[in-house]
Amino acid sequence: MQTNNNNIMSEQLYMPMELLPPRENWEANSTRRLSRIELQKAMSKVKRFVERRLESDLNVFEHTAPIAFTSGTGVNDELDGSESKAPVKFVVPNQYIPRGIKPKPASELTPQEREEAVKYRMECEVMQSLAKWKRIMLGRLGVDAGEGIYCSSTSIRKGYKGDVTHSAIADQWDYEIRIRREDRSVETLKKNVKIIWKIITDAEDYILSEYPQILLPGHPTSSFRLPKDITFVTSEELHAKYPTLDVHGREDAAVREYGAIFIVGMGWPMKDGSPPEEVRAPAYDDWTMNGDIIVMHPLTGYRHELSSQGVRVDKSSIVAQLEHRGMEHQVGWSFNQAVIKEEVPFSYGGGIGISRLLMLLLRTAHIGEVQCGLWHDAHYQQVCGAPGIDLIPDRIVECLEARGSIDKKRDHIGNVKAPAVMAGVDDVGIYEVGQ
Repeated sequence: MQTNNNNIMSEQLYMPMELLPPRENWEANSTRRLSRIELQKAMSKVKRFVERRLESDLNVFEHTAPIAFTSGTGVNDELDGSESKAPVKFVVPNQYIPRGIKPKPASELTPQEREEAVKYRMECEVMQSLAKWKRIMLGRLGVDAGEGIYCSSTSIRKGYKGDVTHSAIADQWDYEIRIRREDRSVETLKKNVKIIWKIITDAEDYILSEYPQILLPGHPTSSFRLPKDITFVTSEELHAKYPTLDVHGREDAAVREYGAIFIVGMGWPMKDGSPPEEVRAPAYDDWTMNGDIIVMHPLTGYRHELSSQGVRVDKSSIVAQLEHRGMEHQVGWSFNQAVIKEEVPFSYGGGIGISRLLMLLLRTAHIGEVQCGLWHDAHYQQVCGAPGIDLIPDRIVECLEARGSIDKKRDHIGNVKAPAVMAGVDDVGIYEVGQ
């Protein structure tokens, strides 16, 4: 992570100030020039552009998507497999309860009533991604090799602390394409990454032509454009090139050098025994044929992940990856058995973060300016101050006092004095839903 001149004592704040764009980039935030209405319209134009191109360039069509799954089937995405990243769980009682009638407490139920109360009960969990479900749908639809589907999905990911690029709400375009057994290769991976990358760079050209005021003329960030070609690098090569840096440090260094990279092979530990570039769930991507698109965001100046994708597991890779993660007990889950028995099609798939892409192409300083996330009061207080970030709120939020308190704190610890109200954000006082 880069060091910038937001040198406020991080331990006193919700998040380290270095996660915010450097102070010299605050005015480059497009929300200083686009009205709230213009921003929403620009977001819609990007979404429509990308969806049309996904359909034409990947030969996919839009499919309806679930928001939850029944638990215990293995269809949901367990992310890195840790408890903190486990899905949000809930129960569907499947009981007829008259409106306005409070159900009797369990302690007052008769044995027969207790049996009836749980007879059709369903343990469920909120969808985290559609990686495995889409593969099932390919088989259900009977699509041919080279054809597929995409969905616009929104999930809850409670295991992340909200910051400039991370939200508890994850929205993405999820796509899945049927392939042949012989197409399971790194060459297939690279071919599809290049298609996705072309869509992204064309979307940048399109939206900047539609809304040139996204850029601040004369500001150093105004000349930033995504490279037309993406650089492929394996996780081993990245580890060898920057041996003294941690994972995010390596990725920061690489995107500053190349502008945009695709890291090939994420999930297995390094050959020298070092931890993997990123821990991955064992039952959807083949860890030798997967990876991430990562770029540098021009305002934050650090890594910005846009997409994860890859060739999906076959019967040998799913077993090996489950064993490596110590999850052999999941071999019997229905989805995993379907992979092992080759009852689901071979496929290639991934997701493109919608809000992440909007934050990049529209040059906003925070993901919460292009999505309605869930942010702690302390988060609002920090980012609604001098940075002038215009979060889309889920409630009424007062920001005026926060702006002054952050400026006072900056002055108190001896940094360069800033005006109590920064130019361009003096209209940010109280956020109201629907304003």
